[in-house]
Amino acid sequence: MNTYKRLLKYTPEKIHCVYISIICAVLGVASQMGAFWFLWKFLYAFLVTKNVTDGATYATVIVALLGGYAIVYFLALWASHVLGFRLESNLRKKAIIHMMNASFAFFDMNPSGKIRKLIDDNAQDTHMLIAHLIPDNVSAIFTPLFMFLIVFAVDVKLGLLLVAITIIGGVQMMFMMGNKGFMKKYQAALERMNAEAVEYVRGMQIVKIFKSTVESFKAFYQAITDYSDLAYKYTLSCRTPYVIFQVLFNLFAVFTIPAAIYFMNKGADGTLIIAKCVFFICIAGVLFSSFMRVMYVGMYNFQAKSVVDKLENLFSDMEKDNLEHGTEETFDNFGIEFKNVSFGYTEEKILKDVSLKLAPNKTYALVGSSGGGKSTIAKLISGFYKINSGEILIGGKNISSYSRNALMRSIAFVFQTSKLFKTSIFENVRMGNKDASYDQVINALKLARCEDILEKFPEREKTMIGSHGVHLSGGEIQRVAIARAILKNANIIILDEASAAADPENEYEIQQAFSNLMKDKTVIMIAHRLSSIKNVDEILVVEDGNIVERGSHAELMQKAGKYYHLQKLYSKANDWRV
Repeated sequence: MNTYKRLLKYTPEKIHCVYISIICAVLGVASQMGAFWFLWKFLYAFLVTKNVTDGATYATVIVALLGGYAIVYFLALWASHVLGFRLESNLRKKAIIHMMNASFAFFDMNPSGKIRKLIDDNAQDTHMLIAHLIPDNVSAIFTPLFMFLIVFAVDVKLGLLLVAITIIGGVQMMFMMGNKGFMKKYQAALERMNAEAVEYVRGMQIVKIFKSTVESFKAFYQAITDYSDLAYKYTLSCRTPYVIFQVLFNLFAVFTIPAAIYFMNKGADGTLIIAKCVFFICIAGVLFSSFMRVMYVGMYNFQAKSVVDKLENLFSDMEKDNLEHGTEETFDNFGIEFKNVSFGYTEEKILKDVSLKLAPNKTYALVGSSGGGKSTIAKLISGFYKINSGEILIGGKNISSYSRNALMRSIAFVFQTSKLFKTSIFENVRMGNKDASYDQVINALKLARCEDILEKFPEREKTMIGSHGVHLSGGEIQRVAIARAILKNANIIILDEASAAADPENEYEIQQAFSNLMKDKTVIMIAHRLSSIKNVDEILVVEDGNIVERGSHAELMQKAGKYYHLQKLYSKANDWRV
């Protein structure tokens, strides 16, 4: 019931379907068991009293009750399926909402294949518990109850025999259910294999190009073998009790025929005993189906609890590292300060007790070797991650004191590989400011040097991007992204290797677009092309999570330190020829 409560809180608008399904399922069980009661009446009339008229009447009632059972049970399934499909839909929507609010740290630590499989598979796995097992649970509870009442009403000895078979079947079922600890390992292995399968399929092009095999994806190969071993071991552990269970419930006659012969030899009415034996064999088959339902209930209930745990843990993990936001909407200025900031994606720290000040309306460049912490500093300024210790201030106030909207409105981030949506160029740019007028969007495109892009297409800014439209080059995509940032008109601009992948022609256009984007802003550039940062106000050299040097290009070159060394290496690389 606790699992159902946790699941049903995601579908409050369809909670009435639960009650409809339960009521219809109870009525269905009553109709089915009523049919068995009249089956006994029919056998008694047909075999013992030889009353064909009564027998025909009872047969008609049996058909009517079974027809009623089919109708009401269908209604029970219909209601539970409506609830089940809505639950799947709501869980996926809930996951999307949490993903939209998820921290960047979450996406850094969890592969996209794992996230996709966790959401899709676990939402889907709730279907059986809700759509099928609500009526099946009701049947599993009420069917044995009605069945024992009917069998004891027919004959106490048959009732006791049914109790004995139930106890034996229950013991066998316990052995068949397997160890819960083993089931957890099995579920974990299945989840891992599914996640690795997604990653493998997404890398299929590489496999084909290089004629590799599945062994080349060691993680996927290991996941398959681990899962197969666990599945095989679990099957072997259930084999013996399952065979005994099947034999037990397929040989009901073995229990009844010897007793029938014994009582008939003692002088009991043979036709009455035959009628009771036939009735018992018929109704005992219902006990078998009830046991199967109980087993499925147990299996899917364990699965559903595991599903809810995984989804809710996933939802929690998505947002646990999010930056806490306050209510401040305005900034006194756009200067940036780090006070003893330490941060790591895991226990290992990338930034270690960093302190720095960046004055407003100036341009700064972060340089250094890969992995030193440049991008991390930029992302922390944007509020992408929650720091481990220290303070980050913007305008003299802690970054966590500002609202989410204030930060989003005031900070623009242009990545090395920007993304465009499958809509028009115009709409892609207007995402920077949804209240912008047509003229403002067009002006932003001009400032971003996108005129030559628009002239290539008959529909200009109305041209659709993506599979149903056109595909732009990397440099063209960057210019459209810069137009979006220009339209946003944020006061803090962060450029993370924004022109690294551009060809020379596009790079020139991008640099011109940058000059329009950066006017009167606080700008932080991350650059490996050291020739592009000589004219910035100040250069900060980042190494091993700390600022080791800072100053203008001329000052740092005169100092002949780390920056001077990087410039020399850069010059040698540019002079290198094949």
